[in-house]
Order: sequence, then C-alpha cells, then structure tokens
Amino acid sequence: MESTTQKLSSQKFEEPVLVTHPEPWQWELLAKAFLNDPTLNYWFGGNADESSLSDFFEAVIKDCLSSGGKVFSSPDQKAIIVWTSTARGSDSTNEFKKRWQEVLGPEGVKRYYWVYETGYVDFNPHDYNKIMEPEYLAVYPGYQRSGYGGHLIKWSYDYFEKEGYDKTPYILPSTRGSAKLYGPLLGYHIVKEIFADGKLVALSMKRNE
Repeated sequence: MESTTQKLSSQKFEEPVLVTHPEPWQWELLAKAFLNDPTLNYWFGGNADESSLSDFFEAVIKDCLSSGGKVFSSPDQKAIIVWTSTARGSDSTNEFKKRWQEVLGPEGVKRYYWVYETGYVDFNPHDYNKIMEPEYLAVYPGYQRSGYGGHLIKWSYDYFEKEGYDKTPYILPSTRGSAKLYGPLLGYHIVKEIFADGKLVALSMKRNE
C-alpha cells in the first residue's frame, strides 16, 4: 500500500485557495467529515449529529476569519483546513466564539478546554513571534485517503513558513490515523494519548527537534 508521502509525490493537486468569506459548503463539509470524530463526539457528550456539527463549524469558521486565523480549501471544495492564531488569548471572545460555545453547551465547553489543556506541550509563547495552529482538517467522504488532506496540510504549513510564521510546537490530532499523517509529513511525534471515559479522544504531538 502506498504511503501518504508517496501519494503526494506521485499525484498532482491544484494549489489551494485562501477562504475569505464564510459560506455554507464550508461548515457542511466539516460537519460531514467530523461526524464520527472521537474528539468532537467527546465534546458533544456523544450526541454529535450533522446538524449540531454544522452549527458548530459555522460559528468556528466565522470566528476564525474574524480573529486572525486562516482557512484554506482545495479549489474543488473537497477539502478544507482551519488554522487558528495562538496570538489570540483564550479569554478573547466575539459573537461567533460565543455561538460555538453555546452549541457545545457548558459541559461541552469544559470538555473542549480540558482536551487542549491536557494536550498542550510546554512551550514559552514569548519564544515565538507568531504561530498558526492547524485545528480542523476535513476531506469530503469519498475523497478521503486520496492525498487531498496531506496536500492541503503540507501546502498550508509551508505557506505559513514562507510568510514568516514560527512552526507550531504542537498539534492535537483526533486519531492515530491523523497522527500518522502529521508525523512523517510535517515532522511531529506523539508525546501523549488523551483518554476520557476509557476512550481515546485525542493525541498530543510535539515537533521534532
């Protein structure tokens, strides 16, 4: 079986595009792709469905675009990635951040922050000029495992490096399969597996030195 890196070297993909305006296809794609995601299902208390996920991701996209983050997609709208700015403090808020927190509910918000606090790798933000963190990567069902996601994450990662951003010291993928993508492609290794109620809900990865 071909590895992801082999697929990327043997296939040609069109250059991703920068998303500047929120549109329904964006959160609809994310909702479909994350329907069975362990992290999102943990946040939603096991009650995530396509409708609630769509509401959540609509607010996430709008929050990201209004708070210094960036969103990229494949030109055919089959893959999308959301990058958030770590320059924005956790106490920084706007109407869209309030909205996705409302969709999660109080307990969901607690679970959300618990995953991130548990998974964060120790680092001093003062050692970095600016960082973008990949938060959500989605590929439309039926197009997964075709190289779309790998191309999009690698291209956008290189984009930020060219723009003068520091490389994010950590990544929090949802599954071991996602970790296998980030590991060889971007140079990260697993430092912690995060369990809740006996189930793996996320992994913490640190950038190789």
